[in-house]
Amino acid sequence: MSRPQKQRRVSLRHSQTAKEKPCFSHDLDSLPPEVLEIVLHFLPYRDIAGCVRLVSKRCSSVATTLLNSGFLSAGSRLRSALHHLESVSVTAEAQQEAATRAKARDYLELVKAQYDLLRACVWRYTHPPRHQKFARLCFYGGQILDELDDLLKLARTRPELLLNKDGPAHCITGFGIMCKRFMNYFEKVSERKINSRNSCVSGCKPVDVLDCLLDGREVLHFRMTRGRRGRGNMVSMRLRYVMERSWFTCFNVPGTDCEEDSWRDRQRFMYLRLRRLVGSVNEHRLERLHYERELKMQMSSQHPAPKPPPCSTYSGYGEYGGRFFYYGNMNEYAYDSKVIDTWRRYSVHDRIRKKIPRKKPCYDLVINVELRCSPELAPLAVRSLLKCDDFENTTSANNHRPEIYLRLNISCAASTCNKLPNHFVWKLRSPRYHKSD
Repeated sequence: MSRPQKQRRVSLRHSQTAKEKPCFSHDLDSLPPEVLEIVLHFLPYRDIAGCVRLVSKRCSSVATTLLNSGFLSAGSRLRSALHHLESVSVTAEAQQEAATRAKARDYLELVKAQYDLLRACVWRYTHPPRHQKFARLCFYGGQILDELDDLLKLARTRPELLLNKDGPAHCITGFGIMCKRFMNYFEKVSERKINSRNSCVSGCKPVDVLDCLLDGREVLHFRMTRGRRGRGNMVSMRLRYVMERSWFTCFNVPGTDCEEDSWRDRQRFMYLRLRRLVGSVNEHRLERLHYERELKMQMSSQHPAPKPPPCSTYSGYGEYGGRFFYYGNMNEYAYDSKVIDTWRRYSVHDRIRKKIPRKKPCYDLVINVELRCSPELAPLAVRSLLKCDDFENTTSANNHRPEIYLRLNISCAASTCNKLPNHFVWKLRSPRYHKSD
């Protein structure tokens, strides 16, 4: 038999076997959710959020689970990285190495403070405590999770890359900017759509934001009461927050048109200003804390003392629905140069004229919170104190409607010096009667 005939028979044989054994192919939708989740673990979060999540409902469900779990676990991983840097900075043999790791820990604290605000902004929608009438939202900030993973990896392997000569590295500042943009977009688009149905969906979000303060929080009262007459269990709290060298005032603007006033936008702008104020207070607090640590380290090593932080002041304002808001914060050095020095000059003139010197100005912003709500609307800080039965009882109740009463009494001493209203009240109350769905 000639060689071409053999090749022809072999090719025919292969074609027949190919027809007898068809080739199977699988797309993403045909994979079981468990297998699809394993496959997606090999992709970066930005691809999961920007591409895979938009393929189909099945892919969206699995992608949402991965993104939300990665976002929630970031808090424990941040705390672990901070503990690691603190331990290695103490055990480091070389002075320069210890200073580098201590500085990296300081800058990683900025990342954690920003993450805490991000969690307070979105956790109630990505991880609702019980079945809600809205679908669980996805934390679609995949790039934020990727950047955070890179930061945590650098903190353990090469912490010197987290800092520059003049301050934190670009990856640290870029992460903060990215988080702020995401929170603004999430509140303006995703949260706003849900709040259009019920103004109480956000629950105790202002308390979650205030709980992100690094200092000045005090719990005055906490109580869990059992439901009566068919009503669910209730959480009762009274809290007090004090922000030094801060101001937050609100007053009505006469002659303004309030036709565009809506509750969900009033709520969004209020929480936006509160979040920005808390972020500024934390930044100034960490700035002071990091300077004190560096000063202590330099004194122990007999090196020249570091330069104190420059004067820094943050202020913002806005008007909506006929109400004008003015808020801000300053660090200790700006407060001394702008407020205390002026007070000292006036005090000298008063003593010369034999008058009673003016009292030393106090720019403490005090926010007293009164809260009574259902367990599923309670703040994140008390979730660990609540038992599972508290949520199960409300779930099993017939026609259960979550309730909330939240009152913020804001007293601003700085507004008195500026001849502005020094007190205003913000209320959030669930409607007594709900329409049937």
